[in-house]
Amino acid sequence: MSIYNLNFSEIKNKKRRVIIPLGSIEQHGPHLPVTTDILIAEYLANQISKKIPAHVLPGIPYGVSYEHKPFFNISISNDLLSELLTQICVSLAENGFSTVFILNGHHGNMGVLQYVPQKVASKNPNLSVFGINYWNLIEREFDHAGFVETSLMLSINPQLVQMHKAKRGYSDTKRLHATYSTFLNNPSSFKITKNGVWGDPTKANRLDGRKIMSIAIKNIIRSIKELDELSR
Repeated sequence: MSIYNLNFSEIKNKKRRVIIPLGSIEQHGPHLPVTTDILIAEYLANQISKKIPAHVLPGIPYGVSYEHKPFFNISISNDLLSELLTQICVSLAENGFSTVFILNGHHGNMGVLQYVPQKVASKNPNLSVFGINYWNLIEREFDHAGFVETSLMLSINPQLVQMHKAKRGYSDTKRLHATYSTFLNNPSSFKITKNGVWGDPTKANRLDGRKIMSIAIKNIIRSIKELDELSR
């Protein structure tokens, strides 16, 4: 349940689990909004909270997206994002929450999520923090503004998708996935795409988006339950 419309007495109940959607503001080709990552993360979080007890915090739209240069991106540093998440988690612990799941919608944030649980534990060992990268649980290969992300956005908010502007981008998936981590660690990695797109969004559709979303929700819920057991 999103806390947007709740008062403090409604928040102080037995739902000790919190989900923080995390995204980025960056180009997603000529056909998707720059807020695609946070929109997907927020949608997933809110759908999940309808199926298992959890509060959903307002999403954090800013992430680490320097690799998108020279295309549009509004980025913050790893240190700043790490400190922001750490302070939010510590504050949640002080308010009685026991478990935090950071639902990540942007690959460039992964490095930060590796260290936030350790930083939080050093300040408050009573809070368990886990990072979940949703694309690892969709049973599809990752893309950027390609078939998967475009289909997901068509299922979430088709009015934000300009399919008439969709064009195929960099499509050497074997090379991409073989060198993915190295690729993203280099500045201006997305120059290779020419139009900022990895994959082919032209065949994206709402039905496939709903199927991918359903699989993601099911697998994320399973992961949350498994991680909950580990933290007890």
